[in-house]
Amino acid sequence: MCPAAATMSSGKPSKKRKQPVPAPPESDSESEESVYDTASDNDDEEMPQEEMASDVEEEEGGDEGSEEEEEDDEEGEEEEDEEEEERAQAQEQEEGIESEDEEEVKETGKKEKRDKKKKEEKKEKEEKKKEKKTKKGEGSGILTNKLFSELPISELTANAIKEMNYTHLTQIQARSIPHLLEGKDVMGAAKTGSGKTLAFLIPAIELLYHLHFSSRNGTGVIVVCPTRELAIQTYNVAKELMKHHSQTLGYVIGGNNRRSEADQLAKGVNLLVATPGRLLDHLQNTKGFIYKRLKCLVIDEADRILEQNFEEDMKQIFKRLPQVYGHLKMLILYVQCTL
Repeated sequence: MCPAAATMSSGKPSKKRKQPVPAPPESDSESEESVYDTASDNDDEEMPQEEMASDVEEEEGGDEGSEEEEEDDEEGEEEEDEEEEERAQAQEQEEGIESEDEEEVKETGKKEKRDKKKKEEKKEKEEKKKEKKTKKGEGSGILTNKLFSELPISELTANAIKEMNYTHLTQIQARSIPHLLEGKDVMGAAKTGSGKTLAFLIPAIELLYHLHFSSRNGTGVIVVCPTRELAIQTYNVAKELMKHHSQTLGYVIGGNNRRSEADQLAKGVNLLVATPGRLLDHLQNTKGFIYKRLKCLVIDEADRILEQNFEEDMKQIFKRLPQVYGHLKMLILYVQCTL
């Protein structure tokens, strides 16, 4: 019986079986029993601990992979954030450039508007200034559409008129100058300040110019004025008109040094402006006064001359001039018009 039992045990290995623990003697203490129990329990707990260790390793490996993935995601997000920031900065720069360009355009537009406005204002001022200069000395005279540039006068006189900023003729000038340039006598009536001074001076100067008057020819034109102030004013206007001409100009009025006036007359004054009393004095007493070639006599504001008791002086003046009547080309007589 014993050999058969041995053969069976060798054919199939049997599981390791725990050896039966002999029962402790009753006299043993309870601590020994606990020792045997813990020993058997330790054997049973070895496998679960190994499995738990492998699970921990797997979890650690998974955690490491997820951490790497999270790091990659974070890096990608950081890169995206940086790119977005760069794009935002570039957009801000572009917007800044655009805004600067817009501001420059606006500033340029404003500057152009300001310049345009200034030019317009300057143009208006120049036009107003020109208009004032055109009307300067014309007083209440009404301007016509006739221009000084249309008159058949010398270039020397035309340039002087242009420099005086006169462009349009007044009514008295437009109606009298053309006749006087033809050598006709004129009697006109006009208000003070209406432009009659130019109306008789321009033809008188043109007459002297075309006759080639010089100082040795003596006086060719005499302008008689009622007052010293009007005589000086007329002299100043004539001086401007004659500044390009070679003819001589002078005036004799009461209150001035008579001897200096006589010396001036002796040298030859082609256009003479005078008050009645002083003119008569020189006609009677100044031997060097040459007036035999007188070509034009102008009596300005004749009505005022009579009102100021110069009638007798004027009669004496006319008595001294009979010998020149044959040479006299023009007699210009102006009176004031109060209408």
